[in-house]
Amino acid sequence: MELTAFRLANYETPLWSVENFAAGRYNEAGSGFTQYLSLHPLTPWAELLRNEDRRRRERAVLLRYPLWAIRVQLEEDPFELTFDNAGEFGLAAEDLVSDDHGPCRALAQAFREDRPKTFLAPSAALPGTTNLVVLEPRVLAPWNQVPLDDIDWPGSLTSQDGRCPEGLWDLVHYRDTATTHPALDAWRNGSDFLFEEPEVSTVSLAA
Repeated sequence: MELTAFRLANYETPLWSVENFAAGRYNEAGSGFTQYLSLHPLTPWAELLRNEDRRRRERAVLLRYPLWAIRVQLEEDPFELTFDNAGEFGLAAEDLVSDDHGPCRALAQAFREDRPKTFLAPSAALPGTTNLVVLEPRVLAPWNQVPLDDIDWPGSLTSQDGRCPEGLWDLVHYRDTATTHPALDAWRNGSDFLFEEPEVSTVSLAA
């Protein structure tokens, strides 16, 4: 199957063909190859705003990053890690979006030793959206190129010096906040959470 996914990366490739230098939700630094991609184009911006703790417009708009689109090539559908099934893997539902990455890193390590190597998980930064995690090395190929090998994923730079859309910072679930994750709250209440994109207008485009 093929998915279109998105990533912000301030270097010549958005994919890791070497072990990740820094720790993330599903990896320790240097513990293995981990690709982090998002299925919604706004999620990478939300993840960046959360990681940089940019909560106000005057700081958020200073971030200028390249945005990449990736044609993810998968042999089978990715496993879906959800609030519903987290308990089957020894995690609480809140672990999937918690500030503490320890339980998720331990789970990913178990996946590295067995399967699945590719899975979907809720975004902690942008409630109601989904991230794709791949625990294997990948190499960027040109968008229109037929991949020469399973390791190659076609992709393209879509914005070289962009910034996040107006108002996105108000929708981000930041670390160290008193409010709980809205999608997790909805799940606990037995309802679905629908992410609503910031409104685009001539005012926001000119901001």
